[in-house]
Amino acid sequence: MSELQARPGYPFQFRCRRSGNCCAVPGGVVQVGSQDVAAIAAHLGLSEAACRSRYVTADGQRLVDGFGNRCVFLVDGAEPSCSIYPVRPQRCRDWPFWPELKDDPAALAAAARRCPGIEGAGGGAGSGASVGGVA
Repeated sequence: MSELQARPGYPFQFRCRRSGNCCAVPGGVVQVGSQDVAAIAAHLGLSEAACRSRYVTADGQRLVDGFGNRCVFLVDGAEPSCSIYPVRPQRCRDWPFWPELKDDPAALAAAARRCPGIEGAGGGAGSGASVGGVA
């Protein structure tokens, strides 16, 4: 388990419990930029063109969906993991400290229902939230 994290202005704390739920939100979107794609390509030993062809949507804005509409890089197991964790996109690095979770109590409540690592969001650890929308 990771250490407890907090950021100024956010009404919760976070300790990753490795549920993988943040990477398995149906309809979730992981936006990527050119730096993200370059880092992922290098990590996987691919050219950027090959990486884009295999893992990025045709518009170049996000990762393609994996099995069951989950993140294409989510690896199942007793503790789900990210196969590109050291170079995961910035949006993933920032989870759950997203502006929409700071500013929208309903979005935070939904995220806390889904993520057992969000603590103190009005419902206690893992009180839940769906993080549909953009990752």
